[in-house]
Order: sequence, then structure tokens, then C-alpha cells
Amino acid sequence: MTEQTITIFLADDHTMFREGLAALVAREDRIRVVGQCGDGLKVFEQVRQLQPDVVVLDISMSGLNGLDICSEITRKAQGVSVLILTMHDNEELIAKALERGASGYLLKESAGDELIEAIWAVARGELYLGPGIPKGVLRRLGKGDSDPYDQLTIREREILHLIAEGKTNRCIACDLSLSIKTVNTHRMHLMHKLEIHDVTSLVKYAIRKGIVPLH
Repeated sequence: MTEQTITIFLADDHTMFREGLAALVAREDRIRVVGQCGDGLKVFEQVRQLQPDVVVLDISMSGLNGLDICSEITRKAQGVSVLILTMHDNEELIAKALERGASGYLLKESAGDELIEAIWAVARGELYLGPGIPKGVLRRLGKGDSDPYDQLTIREREILHLIAEGKTNRCIACDLSLSIKTVNTHRMHLMHKLEIHDVTSLVKYAIRKGIVPLH
């Protein structure tokens, strides 16, 4: 790997931050940005098409959160490693990211050379936990209580995320190219699985789980 060029994909919903990352990485001769995206609903398809070596991914994304995107990438895009780059230092979120296939976890407060080091590490197939990440988080892996959220399909998770963003069934149907009836069916199924029966409680649940940020 050290003799090769690493290709990376940047997924963060802040354009200025992505451009800053791209400029930082551009200083490295053997790391090349092949794509970037700020819409969680589009990240996986673009990654599948471009097949980068590493996806640098934030947890807080619009449309679909980074943990679910990570699951999709690591399950369906063979050979692509995921490095989480985020502001969230919560141990539960770190553990969930690793359980869903992330190869590395780095906080946005880290220095630029730490990002480069992390990219190389995960590209080599190593596990990378950046400064400020408690190593004891590894003991949490696989020890959490069963979570009804894990029962949701990826489509139900997309719809939950969009509901929590305040979108109507009609808007969600447009975003996902589905019929309103199909969206409503998915909505009923996810609410049944979560045992939540009103939109307000669903939004509170999504915020509490870190699925969408509290603005």
C-alpha cells in the first residue's frame, strides 16, 4: 500500500469543511480525492460507483446519518474502508460506528497530520482510534442491549431521518422516488418496530439517538 496512491471520498454535509479537507489532502502526493458528497441519501451510490480506498465520513449527515451509511458501505462496497471524522466523542456512538464496520474514528478537532495518518492506517487495513478516543470503547463492542433501531431496514432508516428533519410524506416520496402510499407504509412499519406512535416522539427519539442533530 505504501507504494500506491490512496483514493478517498469525502462525505460531510458542510461544503466549506469538505473543501478544506480536499485542500489539505491535496498536499499529499499519494492521496487523491475522487469524489465528495453532502447528501446522506446519495453517498452510498457514489461510493459504489467510484470505489475509493477510503471514505472519510461524518456521523451527522442530511438525509441519512453516517452510521447507517457506514453499514451500507462496509456490507456492500467490498474493499472500501470507512474513517469516521466527526465532532461526536460519545462512547456509545464510537462503539456503534466500529460495530457497523468503521475502520477508524477521528475527532474534527484533530490536527491535519493526524487525518493523513488515519487515512493511511485504515487503507492498510488497520484499526485507527484518534487522540481523545478512549481505548476502553473497544470493551463496549457487542455488549449493548438489543436496540429496536437495528430492526429497521435501510429504507425505513432513511424515512425516519427525513421525518425527523421535518419533511412531509410528499416531500419524502419526492426525495426517494417513491409513491406517497409506499412512504406511508414504511412509516407505519418503522413506528410499529420502535413502538412510537406520533411524529413528535419520533423526532425526539431521532435526536436522542443522534440520528439527526439538535439545532
